[in-house]
Amino acid sequence: MSDILIISPISIAGELILKGFKKGFEHSGHSVSFMDVREFKGFNCSDFDCVLCYDYGYMVEKSAFNFVLSLLEKNKNIKIIHYFADNPSLKYAHSGDESLEEKFSALCLKYPRNIKPVFWDREYLSEFRGVDSKFFPLCVDCGVYKNLGLEKKYDITFLGRPLGEFRQRILSTVVKNFPDKLKIFSYPEHFESSICDMKKYLNDFELENYKNSFCGFINTQEELARVYNQTKINLNINLQGEGSLNYRTFEVLACDGFMLCDRRADISALGLDDVLVQYDNEDDLVRKISYFLKNDSEREKISARAGKLIYERYNIILKADEILNPVE
Repeated sequence: MSDILIISPISIAGELILKGFKKGFEHSGHSVSFMDVREFKGFNCSDFDCVLCYDYGYMVEKSAFNFVLSLLEKNKNIKIIHYFADNPSLKYAHSGDESLEEKFSALCLKYPRNIKPVFWDREYLSEFRGVDSKFFPLCVDCGVYKNLGLEKKYDITFLGRPLGEFRQRILSTVVKNFPDKLKIFSYPEHFESSICDMKKYLNDFELENYKNSFCGFINTQEELARVYNQTKINLNINLQGEGSLNYRTFEVLACDGFMLCDRRADISALGLDDVLVQYDNEDDLVRKISYFLKNDSEREKISARAGKLIYERYNIILKADEILNPVE
């Protein structure tokens, strides 16, 4: 068994993902310390076999970075795993510091036996030239995300940032065609920021419907699971990666939730074709929302298969150890 340090990022999604790894490692009998990246000042403990972080992780905070460097100097066999669930070139991964990509590449080349980049998307396996990178798909805590047997109270929900042209085109299409049926859960500041942008797509009446769709921010995984369970159609609009899937995909499916998802290559590659429905464009989305809102039994047949598949293949409690020795 190993002594593992998990460095929690300044990212809600990243923190949730790493908390899942923590539970999985502990389930396997490892000793796990879980620390916020901003809390390393004065921290001296150095008895670790492995460090797991999210994206560039410890590199965004000087005290955390210096601590990890000290581990590398003291323990020639330590493994530092960077789990990237974002495009490493975008601000979501580097927290606005564009120099981190070059610094990380140099660090990998300096410590090739110790620094291990692991990506949620195969597209990025060659992102850092000369660096051996591995693939590990996103997984979820099926003890939290599961079928709770709740009645459906929402027709269509979207959880996440309603920002960016792609997402806003999709959301505006839903508002136009299904007024009063869409519910959006996000940070209040993200939703407020989106309102001005949505004026490009919506008239005044439609914009009011959009404003009324906002339901606030969800604070806990348990609350998230309840919303997924209570929704007829969970709308997914991926942003990161060309073909990969976001964390929300696995959360919803683990709950036996019904998902409409933009078409992605990894849906087939990860064996998820049979447990969700893909849409190709706005017109296709409108047709499929109309159909599945009217056909409960068809929707339920698809969603009923989802939880079992996610539990068997993408349950972080059972899969966490695999990231310690990932394979392509």
